[in-house]
Amino acid sequence: MSEEKHSPIETIADWSHVAEGFYADSPVYRPRMPESLKSSELYQLLSSRIRLREFCKNNQIEQPHFVAGKQFDELAAWAVKRNRFPLAMKSAINGSDCDHCYVLKAFRELPEFFEAITGSLDGPVLLEEYVIAKSRLEVTYISGLPRLISQFGLEKSMRMRHSWRVFPIRPPEALIDQIHAITVRFKDLTSIKDVPIRFSFALNGGRPMLISLNAGLNRPEYHPDWSNAAGIAGISAPPGRKPEKKICKLLIYHDIGEFAEDHLLAIGGESLVKFGTANGQTMALLSSGNTARLLEDAEKVDAFFRHSRDSGYQPPQEED
Repeated sequence: MSEEKHSPIETIADWSHVAEGFYADSPVYRPRMPESLKSSELYQLLSSRIRLREFCKNNQIEQPHFVAGKQFDELAAWAVKRNRFPLAMKSAINGSDCDHCYVLKAFRELPEFFEAITGSLDGPVLLEEYVIAKSRLEVTYISGLPRLISQFGLEKSMRMRHSWRVFPIRPPEALIDQIHAITVRFKDLTSIKDVPIRFSFALNGGRPMLISLNAGLNRPEYHPDWSNAAGIAGISAPPGRKPEKKICKLLIYHDIGEFAEDHLLAIGGESLVKFGTANGQTMALLSSGNTARLLEDAEKVDAFFRHSRDSGYQPPQEED
């Protein structure tokens, strides 16, 4: 059976200014996706991780080694032959916010995550090399132009979810040229107007390896309220000639529970410009013109949330 899961970013901000309404690349949002996206060849690659892998293979785009299939034995045989961990297991159907993407560190974990995916979604499963990278980049394109480049980190867990993003960053020109040489092969990129298209890369040995392709609004930093609070240009604003003076760090947490908002505001200081919680996901956005101050305040906010998760905090109750 297919699972219908909405992105928490849909409710963490008000998206009523978008004509189609909020959308992401999960199948549940297909009715809201812009027609320019749904009618493009690129949409076929966005909707299927396996089609993306085959496209990269046919176009000599560096990517993880992979196998795909509906039968567990087929995937297990590939893993046994490869005999190298960690591996990444993903649903063939692309989803929002890294849903149904897992990191496997041993053979015994294969059946558990295979069942977790096939019990929620129909179709084959993708098993691939998990790339241990020195750094990871996410590049957002609008109308064929890179509009926001972020560095991100993943959770230290079996879920392949972002734990933080830093933006906007400006990589070396040589690296930008390498990324452009990859993205230019996606022919529909320039014809899809006003739709954020994201390419995620793992960097190792100075070369970008394409890990995933996504689309949609499921990034709070795309929302005008969040980008304005951070003091950076929105992704739909005309490209600026001068680099941004602010650097931002977005911290992402899951299942934090209740926390003392007044304590968070005091700890975050002037760097903490926005935070919100929806569907078990909490995000805190920090922004500063001073990188050292930003990183120092981000460490304090991170420590606050880690303590909140363990403290069992309950907000004060009103007296009758």
